[in-house]
Amino acid sequence: MERRAWKFLLLLPLAAALGLFLVLPLLFVVFESFWIDGHLSLANYALVFRRGLYSESLRTSLVLSVSTAFIGAALGLPLSYLVHKSRAPWRDILLSITAVPLTFSGLIIGFAFIVLLGTSGFITMLLQRFFDINPLDFSAFLFTWKGLVVAYLYFLIPRMILTMVAAWSNADWSQVEAAISLGAPFPTVLLRVLFPMLGPSLLAGTSLLFAVSMGAFGTAFALTGTAVKILPLVIYNQISDVTVEVSRANGLAVILTVVTTLVIILYERRFARRKD
Repeated sequence: MERRAWKFLLLLPLAAALGLFLVLPLLFVVFESFWIDGHLSLANYALVFRRGLYSESLRTSLVLSVSTAFIGAALGLPLSYLVHKSRAPWRDILLSITAVPLTFSGLIIGFAFIVLLGTSGFITMLLQRFFDINPLDFSAFLFTWKGLVVAYLYFLIPRMILTMVAAWSNADWSQVEAAISLGAPFPTVLLRVLFPMLGPSLLAGTSLLFAVSMGAFGTAFALTGTAVKILPLVIYNQISDVTVEVSRANGLAVILTVVTTLVIILYERRFARRKD
């Protein structure tokens, strides 16, 4: 009984910190999103459906996040297998290199892509010299949502690799070997044996990529300013304009949080059903 009491006392500072720095600000944002001109209102949320800018930003954010999540998963899965199959010490070196992009801020990544693929970028100049491309035409995509897909993949694919390397290590390869020895064709082994084992980790990794992409701000701001209408940039506009709309920005932030949380909840429910 005393041990439980001590554990409870030790957890109190952590609970207080979480409440002060996580729960309380979130509750404040939710409350402020409903509080307009001294009374409660749903006007900020209604604007998402009535005003084209907000509905467009939500739609673009969803398209961008879904695209980067699936492309990142499709590219990260085979790359993670290559890392898993590599021998020591190369495996540790590859894992360390994979983690490097996660240490950079979004602004640094955005400016790095401009240096490489911008109008006067290093790669752009090389392509112009050897293939006679037009730098303006080539680099134009970088400052659209398609360019954001390319830039986001730089820090999303490593997350998928690190997630799936652990999944490959924990996979029961005896089941794969048994299926192959029984003459099962490769597509059957892949779909009926391997993917069910990797499914929970693959789903978790894809959900993570979606959530990170939905909330990414620095890279998008560095590449496009506020030209591409995605939720994080529109929220920034609401609090940086001459006419500051804090309650409206809070409403958009709540929508962003709810959409991201729903994806995580759907993953957890799907994973729970698979375990049952």
